Amino acid sequence: MRIEEIDRPAPGTGEVLVKVTGTSFNPVDAAIRAGYLQQAFPHHFPHVPGIDVAGTVAELGEGVEGWSVGAAVVAFLPMNAPGAAAEYVLAPAQALAAAPKTVELAMPQPWPRSG
Repeated sequence: MRIEEIDRPAPGTGEVLVKVTGTSFNPVDAAIRAGYLQQAFPHHFPHVPGIDVAGTVAELGEGVEGWSVGAAVVAFLPMNAPGAAAEYVLAPAQALAAAPKTVELAMPQPWPRSG
């Protein structure tokens, strides 16, 4: 794995851009990295892990209704899409759920910069 700077993704139709405040690395992430799920969930390396995400809505794609910028959300991301081990991640709007209001989202920590 490596840390890279990439352009901020832009949401397409039906997608939401989420500013990530937390993610996890669970057994399915390990299985994806090991190539065990390639036939069920095709992906290409390098692959960004982190299928679970907590964060806030940063931008809405065309046709997205029911969400607003700044809303706290959680989601289980598609297993063949880039994951949430990033500052921002795209999520299908239908994958989002409102984050619990009884606990605060984790505060994002800056990624270490190389160089």
